[in-house]
Amino acid sequence: MTGRHASSRTTTPSPWLRRLGLSVAAVAVLGAAGLGTASVLDPAGGECSGSLPVAVAADPGIAPVLTELADQYAHTEPAAGDRCVEIDVTAAPAATVAATVGAAEAPHLWIPKSLAYGPAVDAAQVHELANVALSPLVVVLPRQAAQAAGGAEAEVSWAAVVQGDATAVLADPAVNDEGLASLLAVRAALDETLEQSELVALMTEVSRAAVATVDDAFATLAGATPAAFTATEQSVVAFNRTAPEVPANALYPSEGTFAFDYPALAVQGVEDDPDAASAAADFVTYLGSIDAQEAIRAAGFRSPDGTADDDAGVVDGIRPAMPELLPDPDPAAVTELTRQWAALSLEMRMLAVIDVSGSMNEQVEGGATRIELTRDAALEALGLFPPSSSIGLWAFSILQDPPNDHVELVDIGPMDEEAGDGTRLDALVGALESLPSRAEGGTGLYDTVLAAFQEVRGSYQAGSVNSVVLLTDGRNEDDPEGIDLETLLTTLTAQFDPANPVPVITIGMGPEADMDALQQISAATGTQAYQAEDPRDIQSVFVQAMIERQCRPNC
Repeated sequence: MTGRHASSRTTTPSPWLRRLGLSVAAVAVLGAAGLGTASVLDPAGGECSGSLPVAVAADPGIAPVLTELADQYAHTEPAAGDRCVEIDVTAAPAATVAATVGAAEAPHLWIPKSLAYGPAVDAAQVHELANVALSPLVVVLPRQAAQAAGGAEAEVSWAAVVQGDATAVLADPAVNDEGLASLLAVRAALDETLEQSELVALMTEVSRAAVATVDDAFATLAGATPAAFTATEQSVVAFNRTAPEVPANALYPSEGTFAFDYPALAVQGVEDDPDAASAAADFVTYLGSIDAQEAIRAAGFRSPDGTADDDAGVVDGIRPAMPELLPDPDPAAVTELTRQWAALSLEMRMLAVIDVSGSMNEQVEGGATRIELTRDAALEALGLFPPSSSIGLWAFSILQDPPNDHVELVDIGPMDEEAGDGTRLDALVGALESLPSRAEGGTGLYDTVLAAFQEVRGSYQAGSVNSVVLLTDGRNEDDPEGIDLETLLTTLTAQFDPANPVPVITIGMGPEADMDALQQISAATGTQAYQAEDPRDIQSVFVQAMIERQCRPNC
């Protein structure tokens, strides 16, 4: 120590600690465990006349080393006036901290893994002071498997991560920065060759192997069939320092990768105390010092310029040289991919309603008929949905099942559930393949829309996205006893329940589809209509409708 004395006064936890329900005694326990409050000292060698709490919320990966540095800082840095600076470091995920930004309980200083992938934060509420560390996104394999692939210098492509013989495991992109960054890296690496439907199919495959957290992914290394997964480079170092039975190795994508930059963010308006803001900024300056950066590198991070620890290498399972980095992701791309993942991960309960009127027999360029293209697109779409998805199928024209204009081919239920001689998926495939043989007659559109809406509404299941997806190439041609558009819209509006919504997503196929009527029908149930002007585009339009089904009308 340098002539300083610990204060003997009692302390009051900062607003951030109080939000977590921590008493002064609990803070002391946290400090003993390596996370909590740094020592409170007086630069003059006497007692402090008061304390200046500075609450720091940090990503759980970097919080331990920041706690050590906060303690060192308290022993070496001056106090603010006659008050002794008290640095409280709390490990907290980004979503928890982001929810407090702009409120009194927010921390003074926030150091997340990155702002590029986490929850959106009002830019006016945070001010970036500096980056305190760096950690690239890497692909992780058991050390023996990595050595067989080429050892420390081995590289892997992002395409191989998701399109290889075995799909890599990702931590759920909805709540893990590493998972979302991985999807963005795949998209960046394959964007020029990846169609929208291919991207959705790829994400669907990835979703089936996703795990809840990165720690869960590391736990797979000791399994009988360990899979590759993505994580931060620093987490590989931290894992290997626990002396696991199966050590990990980091592989670096050949196309480049993203890096988490650990920004130090001053949170605006937490307290009307300029001393606290100044003390937080001084602590960040200290984190950029030579000694502090050595400690950060020793914990497995890189300095902001990409420099690794002098001892980084084989034992820690990483490569000392900084990997090539991809350009920072476009915020719009982050938002879009987040929404797409959310749509695919939601439990789905859908009634597909397909037009089998005579006009669907019309041939388009290439020789296929509209109903054949529709059949093929629907069969392809089945592969995009998790087996637990509940799907039903109707066909409609006029008097398919008198007095109804529709016929139920498969009732709504989980695709992996037994139905008849096989599963419901088998029944759906068989019914879709039969559609071309059913195409005849006029288009009983309005009666069918109402019947389908009322069917799903009447059997609504909470916790799922309940929807009707209707595809047609024409306009209503029902008999005079059928309802008109005004009656349909009035009924839909009256029966639509925003608390238990059943959107009717309509898709018009070809130039003859009555898009004006379809738009009004969909709008009455909180969604929108889509048009495949070229019938050959029906698959990509159908996929887009599926992606956006959970966010209308705010997409």
